[in-house]
Formats: sequence, C-alpha cells, structure tokens
Amino acid sequence: MSSEIIFKNARFKAEDSVPRKIIKMLESIISVEKGDLVAIKIHCGEHGNTAYIRPVMVRTVVDLVKSAGGRPFVTETTTLYKKGRFDAKNLIETAAKNGFTMSTIGAPFIVANGLRGEDGRIVKINGKILKEIRVASAIAEADSMIVLSHGKGHPFTGFSGAIKHLGMGCLDNKGKSLVHEPCIPFVSEEKCIGCGKCHKVCAWKAVVLNKVAKINQVKCRGELACATHCPVDAIKVPEGAKNEFLKILGEAALGPIKVLNGKITYINFLYDITPACDCFAFSDAPYVNDIGMIASKDPVAIDAASIDLINKQPFTPHFMPLETKHDKFKTIWGVDPWIPLKAAEKIGAGKLKYKIVHNL
Repeated sequence: MSSEIIFKNARFKAEDSVPRKIIKMLESIISVEKGDLVAIKIHCGEHGNTAYIRPVMVRTVVDLVKSAGGRPFVTETTTLYKKGRFDAKNLIETAAKNGFTMSTIGAPFIVANGLRGEDGRIVKINGKILKEIRVASAIAEADSMIVLSHGKGHPFTGFSGAIKHLGMGCLDNKGKSLVHEPCIPFVSEEKCIGCGKCHKVCAWKAVVLNKVAKINQVKCRGELACATHCPVDAIKVPEGAKNEFLKILGEAALGPIKVLNGKITYINFLYDITPACDCFAFSDAPYVNDIGMIASKDPVAIDAASIDLINKQPFTPHFMPLETKHDKFKTIWGVDPWIPLKAAEKIGAGKLKYKIVHNL
C-alpha cells in the first residue's frame, strides 16, 4: 500500500492563488473537530532569513481551522544554540520581527516547550535506538496538529521537511539533546589554536578554555554550535555519529504522532528551495526552481515525494557547476536524506511508498 500525496504546482492565477490552493488541498484531508485545540507547527525563521514560509500562508491555515470549528494556535520550539530563538522571549520577538503576530496570522503564537525550553512530556516509542522521547508540552496537549514545512536543504540532515519538524522541532530541550547525543564532539588539540570562539558560542558552558579548548561531555548538548564556529576545523564528532543522529531523528518523529494519535496533517511548501535551512540568519539563492506544494497525512511519504521532486529538477544557474554524483542533497552537503526517512518508516511513522494525486 502507498500513501496518497496531493500535489499542486507552482503556477498561479487570480482565481487560484497560494491561499486558494492551500484551502483546496487541506479541505479534503484535514481532520478538525469542533472545539479542538489545533497546533499549527511552523518554523518562523532566524531573523535575517527571508526564505521561511510567509505569514499569509499560515493565516490561511488558521482561518481554515477556525471555519471548521477548531481553535488554532501557531507554535514553535526554542533552540539548543544561542541565537534569536534560544528561549521563549527571544523566539516570540524573532517571530514578530519575521511577521508572525496575532494581527498577521490570526492566532496566538505559543512557544511549545516553555520559557526555557524544558517543558515536555515523555512519550514511549520503543525504537531500535530510542525507547522514549520528550515532546514539547503545547504540542503533546493539543487535540491535533497541522505541520507546515518549508522544503529545503540542511547541513545535518540533507533535506529538511516534515520529519525534521517532528523529530526535532516538536521536542523540548531534553528531547532535542537525546537526538543530538551521538554528535557530542571532542577537540583535536593538535589543531586547536585557542581562539575561544567555541567557548563564546556554547550556551551550556560545556567548553573550557585553557590554552586549548576542552569539551565537558556531560554538559554538552551536541548541537555543534562550537564546531560550526571553529575557524580551523578542530572540533570533531565521533566516527559514525552523523548517521546515528539521522536514525535517531527518524525514530523521534514517532513521538508527536503517537501522543496525538496520528491526528496530524502535513504540507510541504517547495518554494525558495535554498541549500541551507531557515535556522541561518540569511538565505542563499535557491538551487532549484519553485515546484509547488504537497499535502499528506503521512510525514514519511511527503518528505520522500519532496526529495524525489527536487532531485528531478535541474540546478539553477548559480549551482550548475556542481557535479551531481548522487542526489542533490548528497552533492551539496554529503548527507544521505533517506536515512531518517527509512528509520521513521521502520518505527511505524509512515511509508516511503507514495502515490501523487494532482489536485490542480
């Protein structure tokens, strides 16, 4: 059996705008009962990023939920790294700067994992690696959820879509740390120049500087802000850690699905398909042209379809010099985007096999 994917292309006209297409897609698959508290999960983007999902798209979903009798709220979780979304105060301010306010989206913006990111609920998932995961409280306590994902590249996962939202974006800080645990790094003392950049960016005070940097393995959350900022590539992760991280990410995706009894609908927006994620405080040029939007009740299938649709497109002129040996995600980031999807399918989060229905 294959999961059904609804596809709408990137061409529009007055009577068939983005909001109208969103409504047509969701009307056939959305499951909202009167009085339901419906979480609308988004990524509001780091301030300075311009490729994230537009507030008008979110507003369209909010209004549709209201018309179905639901009580929507828009939600996001804090990050493990120290930027503009590290705690609830900063996240709400960043969301507002990027256009997500009560007046623009028509619903309250709620930080799902609380003021400091520690509000969550333990959910048993019995995976091969993870036995349980912590889902952010506001998501775990909702009646249903709609996940709005901007399909794009990601330096850690290759592709970022619905599974990344579920297996990372819907968790509290302890849950995120569990997923990142394999990537707790170490410092190559031969390479380290003692510049202290890693010490400055670590939100968890896990880096000690004494001529060279050393990482406290207990305090470290594995989010790799230190490695990202190291100018000499002296901070390394254990061999095989990245693939282990991807498998855990896929397993963790079952947590929100299980706690909400599968009452989740997904849309992947395949516009502004940039190489990197919306966590960056900038947006690069897209590496393929706009494709459209797809919707499903299956997060594995919707991401599988997104990856296939992107791989079928030629590179835009900016990226044509790249040689595509595998797929575009491996070419750009050296990461296999199928690893988390296969792990998610294995644990029962969805199916890789899909059937596209053209709902023009």
